[in-house]
This record gives sequence, structure tokens and C-alpha cells, in this order.
Amino acid sequence: MKRKTGRILKDNKGQVGIGTLIIFIAMILVAAVAAGVLLRTSGTLQTKATATGEQATKEVSTQAKVIGVAGYGSAAGNLNATVLTVRLAPGSSAISWSDILLSYQSGNNYISGISYVAEVTSSTPTDGDDGKFDVRQLKTVTNDEVLESGETIEILYWIQNSSGSDFALSTDTVFTMTVQPKTGQLTTVKKTTPSVIANNWVTDWS
Repeated sequence: MKRKTGRILKDNKGQVGIGTLIIFIAMILVAAVAAGVLLRTSGTLQTKATATGEQATKEVSTQAKVIGVAGYGSAAGNLNATVLTVRLAPGSSAISWSDILLSYQSGNNYISGISYVAEVTSSTPTDGDDGKFDVRQLKTVTNDEVLESGETIEILYWIQNSSGSDFALSTDTVFTMTVQPKTGQLTTVKKTTPSVIANNWVTDWS
């Protein structure tokens, strides 16, 4: 009896061909899925990188520039308050007043976390008994509580801590103040009071 070897070989070749095709199709599907995952991952990473870059740029560029410092005393001989004239540094992003923190140091007296509070503002600083600063607009582009390009403000700070304890400046005294946006660069101001404080206002420092 003769065996049908030729037909069996043809059937085996056909089965091998179909199996190879199935494996090939499966590889294409796996590659497509992997490519989709890679594209989604790269898109997410690009979005995160862009956001991180924008945040880093903002931290580097945002800064309040102090262009003038004045001292005020309710009585001759001492200074009870400081007035900082401020505008944005070139290229800086806008800064909300509530995102600004001050610090003050003179001798052993150090006060940090000095924040903004809205009060009735005049050109003369007032004792608010709260250890916060107020803002007076000198040059306005938009009438809101945001410092933006083209605007100039005065930051009025009665020198006291959050408990309302005053720390008046006497003659020949060094003091340092910093202006720190929530996100951005620190600005430092260092002055020495004059040897004689004869008037309520001081603009010429030693």
C-alpha cells in the first residue's frame, strides 16, 4: 500500500505558512500598540517638560525692582515706617500684591513673612497694628491689585511684628529689607539711617 506523502507535505507547508502569517500579523499589532504607547508617553513627557520650562522661566524672570526708598517718622528723631517704590524688573511677569512677601532686619530684630493687607491708603504710612504692608498706586495701567509692566507702586510698611510691637529706627542704624514674589527672584535693599533725623521724611541715606 502506497502512502500519500506528497499531499501530507503540501498540507504541512500550508499550515506552516498560515502560522507564520499569524505570527507576522501579531508582531505588527504588538508593534502598533507599542508605538501608540510610546507616542502617548512622549506627548505626556513633552507637556510636562514644557510646563516645567515655563515654570523655571517664570522663577528666573519674575522680580520686583526697588527704585526708591523713603523713611517716615511720626516724630523727629526716629523712623517708624519705610516706603519702597517698586516696579517690575525688565522682562518680568506680572506679580499680584498678595503674592509679595517682605522681610525686615535691623540688629537683633528680624521680621519675616510680611504680607499685603488692603487698608485705606494715603501717602503717609499708618500704624495698622498688624505687621503687614499696604500698597499705594503711583502709576496705573490696570486698576487692580496686580503689579504689571508700566506700573509703579509704593509699598508702605510700618515697622512692627504681627503682634503689633513697633521697632522704630534711630539714627546711624543699618536695616535690610527684602521683596520676594511667591514665584521669582529676591530683591534686597540695605540702608543706613542718617546721623540726624530732623524731619518726618528721609530720602537721603548714609
